[in-house]
Amino acid sequence: MMVSRFLQNISKRSIILGLLFAIFAIAGQEAFAQLTARQVAQKAASVISSSKGLAAGFTLTANGQTSKGTIKSSGSKFSVLLPQVSSWYDGKALYTYNPRTSETTIIEPTAQEMLESNPLLYVKGGGNGFNYSFSKIQKNGKYVVELLPRNKRSGLKKLIFTINKSTFHPEKIEIDGGGMTSVVNVTSFKTGVSLPAGAFAYPRSKYPNVEIVDLR
Repeated sequence: MMVSRFLQNISKRSIILGLLFAIFAIAGQEAFAQLTARQVAQKAASVISSSKGLAAGFTLTANGQTSKGTIKSSGSKFSVLLPQVSSWYDGKALYTYNPRTSETTIIEPTAQEMLESNPLLYVKGGGNGFNYSFSKIQKNGKYVVELLPRNKRSGLKKLIFTINKSTFHPEKIEIDGGGMTSVVNVTSFKTGVSLPAGAFAYPRSKYPNVEIVDLR
């Protein structure tokens, strides 16, 4: 009888240990589960959309030329400053200053015009309307996500996002328009920045002699 009870106790302990091992194994697998390309894009989008204030520095390379610029945003409002062109969106109208023509145009922008003014909006959109996949090119500490548009008439051939694995901050945005590729390298990225309302208003006093072309 004593031997039988001893064996029963061992059997019960083995079952309990086996169940505990299975539970911990499942929990461990969930903790270290690989994110999908879509989840990575959505997490990067959430970093931007959830921030009350964002300030970023970047370099833009297009047509063989590289320029330095800055982006500030809060909600739907933003300002993007570059030597060739600067834009301010106050939530309703988009003001675009062109120093070569000494003109500032005002429009009520389409979604595409917004994207062309602020490259971070590609990331903020989370890749909606795209098919996602991880790039064959791998980088330590980075996710490299390729996005192909479902609408072949969108004018875009491909987007590539390089995302920091720890922070989910965008570090590089490649925009392949078919005929031209633009590369945005994000050199600094800060969230939770306190920005005044005037940061997104067109600074008329700064350009007193600039012609205003209102196309609204």
